[in-house]
Amino acid sequence: MGAGSSKGAALRRLIIGCVAAAAATSAVCGQAAAAGPGPIRAAEFKRLTDQFLRTAPTAGTARAQRRGGGVGIGPTGGKGTDTALLPDQLAVALYGAPQLTSTAVGKRSPSGAARKLRRQARVYSRTSALPVALSINLIGVVATASAGGDRKYRARQDPDVIRTYLKAARSVGARLTLDIQPGRSPLIRELRALRKWIELPDVDIGVDPEWNVGPKGVPGRDEGSIGFRDLNRASKWIEGVVEQGDLPSKAMIVHQFRAGSIKGRKRIRQRQGTDVLLNFDGIGSRAAKKSGYSNLATNRALFNGFSLFYDRDRRLMTPRAVLGLKPTVSYAMYQ
Repeated sequence: MGAGSSKGAALRRLIIGCVAAAAATSAVCGQAAAAGPGPIRAAEFKRLTDQFLRTAPTAGTARAQRRGGGVGIGPTGGKGTDTALLPDQLAVALYGAPQLTSTAVGKRSPSGAARKLRRQARVYSRTSALPVALSINLIGVVATASAGGDRKYRARQDPDVIRTYLKAARSVGARLTLDIQPGRSPLIRELRALRKWIELPDVDIGVDPEWNVGPKGVPGRDEGSIGFRDLNRASKWIEGVVEQGDLPSKAMIVHQFRAGSIKGRKRIRQRQGTDVLLNFDGIGSRAAKKSGYSNLATNRALFNGFSLFYDRDRRLMTPRAVLGLKPTVSYAMYQ
């Protein structure tokens, strides 16, 4: 997933993800992979956050909610849905952040993103045999090209930004997914920082290994990955929150665009309170995306997801084509 004002360095994934495709398809992928700037700088992220909080229609009520001490009531639109995202629904998601203005979420106001998500989901409801669930996938921790104050090469979303998108999600009956691009920070630390949100019944978690660059890496310069141990530790921690709060199970969506994105993927555990899903995150032509998904999708107990890029894919796949993929797609995410 991209951390810059567009998909940024993530576009390189096409060169790798299309290795198994035909040579002509790989050439298309390579052209797309060359486009786009790298991750956002920490100072620019802060500037755009402040701008968003000054101008977003619902940011004022979000700040009032914070002063009142609440998280999941009042201006955020009620307690939210208590129906788990998986496994008995097809999830359709819209991804991005307001600071990243080329993402599907960042191109629109929070309410506009919610409306766009609802329209996209309606198309799936005409084809899917399962009920269609909605999710706004907000990047809650954004990888940055500069170190930031704590030298972790990531920026956390302001709580008022999260509240604003939680309210927008709830306005259309959607769940909120908080995506984590860890930078140099340990995944478990970022989960703990988001705990008050994860304790809500309608908040799920995403993990983006591409931006998990370790203690010496730099996002945009070094391609990250994540190991099964870190993922299993994260899913166990989330399961603990679910059990303590008597919550519906939560999705943990792990993005991948090549085999090396996840180390030891066969040893990832599925848990009672955490539904682990591997989301194929490749950009390109239909043939390239189908090939990449076929290579990386799992037939094990884990769920499968599929990303679609409105502006980057060559001939955007139709919902019917997405639902025809094998193994079955449980999560369709638009960026």
